[in-house]
Parts: sequence; structure tokens; C-alpha cells
Amino acid sequence: MRYRERGLTLVELMVTLAVAIILLAVGMPLFSSIAANNRAVTEANLFLSGFKMARSEAVKRRGLVSVCAIDNPNASTLTCSSDNADWSNGLLVFTDTTTPGSVDGTDVIVKAFVNPVSGSSVSASTTYFRFQAQGEMDATSLVANTACSGSGSCLQLGRSGTTGGLTRCLHVLASGQIRLERDACS
Repeated sequence: MRYRERGLTLVELMVTLAVAIILLAVGMPLFSSIAANNRAVTEANLFLSGFKMARSEAVKRRGLVSVCAIDNPNASTLTCSSDNADWSNGLLVFTDTTTPGSVDGTDVIVKAFVNPVSGSSVSASTTYFRFQAQGEMDATSLVANTACSGSGSCLQLGRSGTTGGLTRCLHVLASGQIRLERDACS
């Protein structure tokens, strides 16, 4: 009695590998766009939660609380960046009792939100955002900007070399309300 060997022939194996490679080549661009969108959402949520925390801390502490761009996230002492065009390192939430927009004197750092997304492009209409005890924006941090709709300031969040759905705009209104839109600031 003869037993027939069971298994794949070399031709069957090569055809299976060719189909798998074609499916992988078709699926990779889709996966790349999903990953890029997830990075954009992560970054937008980081900034949104930082600003919401600053506003709630101002109300809770009944005092001034500011948000500024982190100068160097790897430094032992975190400071505000003097370059208002670059918020890509993340943001710093702190009580702001002395010089507006600067961590000094008796100021207390509430929380640092370091941006985990590399290659991001974050720009703002001002160097800092300052919330009053009532949750409203302080007049010193409001900047008239054509990119921000309504009365308030905004942050433009984006990815290097991308446009469209990966761009976000974080509006901080004069009333203190914070709104995130899935598009460029306009």
C-alpha cells in the first residue's frame, strides 16, 4: 500500500507568497495614513487636555494660571520658550503670580505636557495663554490674529509635510472656552 505525501508544492508556495506580497503592498499605505492620523489625534488631545487643565486650575485656585511652550523638555528645570512660533516640544501649565507668561518667583508648575509626537509643527498666535480665576482669558494673552476666528487666540497643530485631515486648530476664546477643530485655523 502506497501512501501519498501531503504538502505544498513549490509552485503553490510561490503563488501564495506572491498573493501575500501584493496584499501587503496594497495595505501598507492605508496603515501609514491610519498611524499618521493617530499621531495627529494624540497631539491634539495632549494640547486640549493641557489647556482644559489650565482653565480648571485657575478656577480651582482662584488665581492666574498660564500655559506656555516648553523650551527644552529634557532640561532638569522646565522653562517657557521665548519663541512663540514653536510649541512642538509641548506645553507647561503653571500658576502665574508674577511676570505674565514666565515661570519665576513663587510660580508653581502644575503639570508639563511633553509632546510625544516627533515631526510635529505647532505654532501659536501668542507666547503664552493666561487664564483668570473666573476661567476667562487674561487680556494680556489675547492677540488679534487673522488666523483665529472670533475673539481669542489659537494654536495651529499639524504634521510636517502633510495637509488636510491631519491639521488641527485649537481655539482659546476670550471667554475661556476651548474648541478643537479638525482643519487649519482660519
